[in-house]
Amino acid sequence: MSDESHAANETSGSLGSGAGTSMRFGDVSYAMLVEALGPVEVLHAPPRQALRFSWYASIPSTGGAPKGEGRRNALFLCHEEVARNLLANHPGCFCVVLVDGSQPPEWIAAGSLRNRVVAIRQNKRFYFYDSLLQSLFVNDLVWENEMDRVVYNHGRIDRLISLSEETMGNFVCVTDTGYNLIAYSRGIEPPGEGFRHLVDNNCYDRCEVAEIEGKVLAAAGEKTQLVICEPDERHPYPTLHYPVFIDNAYLFHVVLACTQGSLACQQDLFLKFVKRVVAIASEFWNTTVNLESPWHRVLIGLIDGEPMTEDYLEAQLSKTAVPASRQFRLLYLPFSSRKPFSERSLVLEASKNLNQGLVYPFMYQGSLLVLEHTASSDDAALSGNGVQRDIEEHLHRPFDMVAGASQVFFDIEDLEQAYQQATTAYAMRGPLKNEHEALNGSADIACFPFEHVLKYYILTEGHDADLVEYSFGHSILKRLAEEDKAAGTDLVRMIWVYLNNGRNATETSKLIHVHRNTVLYHIGRLEKRFDISFDSPLLRSRMMLDYHRLLLEGDI
Repeated sequence: MSDESHAANETSGSLGSGAGTSMRFGDVSYAMLVEALGPVEVLHAPPRQALRFSWYASIPSTGGAPKGEGRRNALFLCHEEVARNLLANHPGCFCVVLVDGSQPPEWIAAGSLRNRVVAIRQNKRFYFYDSLLQSLFVNDLVWENEMDRVVYNHGRIDRLISLSEETMGNFVCVTDTGYNLIAYSRGIEPPGEGFRHLVDNNCYDRCEVAEIEGKVLAAAGEKTQLVICEPDERHPYPTLHYPVFIDNAYLFHVVLACTQGSLACQQDLFLKFVKRVVAIASEFWNTTVNLESPWHRVLIGLIDGEPMTEDYLEAQLSKTAVPASRQFRLLYLPFSSRKPFSERSLVLEASKNLNQGLVYPFMYQGSLLVLEHTASSDDAALSGNGVQRDIEEHLHRPFDMVAGASQVFFDIEDLEQAYQQATTAYAMRGPLKNEHEALNGSADIACFPFEHVLKYYILTEGHDADLVEYSFGHSILKRLAEEDKAAGTDLVRMIWVYLNNGRNATETSKLIHVHRNTVLYHIGRLEKRFDISFDSPLLRSRMMLDYHRLLLEGDI
């Protein structure tokens, strides 16, 4: 026996004697109930309520209320002789009450019961009304099951629309970010000039686009939510809009033109429908645009600071290159929510070429994150200069994308701090662009590394002291200072003197009592090791900041 037949014929033992048919597994809203009662004379109905019924039971007998606790969210059909006690014994239920006369009973108007009752005048046999409500539950159950089957079978949106034409009875269409037509109700005539233009030309006209952007998207605020537009000259009927954003990316736009039926009922049906549209859209995003895999969840968990054991991390990341990697750098590239998903796909593919393919790109809160990794212990493997060149070639020139970049870090569990660095670097790109323009005559920068943003970040109100501490602890000079302590060398002091004497090797050699060539040898060796140049004012500016920190700590 199918689920639908089982639901239609099951009898509830909790209802006791006198119970007729009972049904469960429904999701019928109060507005849908009122709409279904259209053919009958309604004597009393409370104002619209946010009620949903998951169980239906009919009680044809007038011999008394059934025993038992019943179920919450249950809808009963019964005579007025039964209803009052039934409502008292089942506080979570709602009743459709059959009344013999032309007026509802006095007890309905009194007290709180009036909000739990719809009273209708009985001028037909009981089973006529029972059949009416049974059909409501069965038809809804069948419709939702068929839509779910489309989703589970990775079906198409146009199939969802065709399944929904009879139930919703109104014109529905789905467009993409460019307002191009994806699917529409082929069995229903497009209402009005705007929707007719959409069907005939496969895209909205300019007036319709302006209305959607000015009214709907502005009201939605780049969030997936229902927006109702009142009738106007262009559309003499309400329109239900549902812009679909996934990871803050505007992917689809679903519209229902409510030319028939109550707006309240159509809204509830429409939300059931778009729930399945969003499911298909999400799958499309994950398989076509987003690079989704289980360990991405782990990386996002690290960014969000979720508690995870070492064993869990090791198990989740064991099939990646992360355990063997010695160095990491995180890039942050924000996407415009209006960027077409076809272009997003190209950007994501291009990001795979960064760092010679040693990357893990993944989406997080509407932006693209790229985790660069390397098993090399070479200090130049993830150098700032290399990252700049990479992003310039693969993302900046072809797509005009710019990135914020964290410093190099060595433990994947530091991903949360790296994300803070990368997003902060991007957010503070303004002063760095101004500095770059003053130094080089151009503000065109492909990547904003946190190394060079730290000095500005420290000056901001409310900066994170822990992030500042972490950033200084991962600087080049901090590493060199630790090496000096371990090896008994004095390289950090030599660089300090070199920078403070205008990078004059002769003056430096006199002050630290070594040969000039020794100074030049060590400077050249450091430049090659870290892929840096002491000719860079940005590098010297960051190093002087690090030196002041080291002086405060007493490390030089």
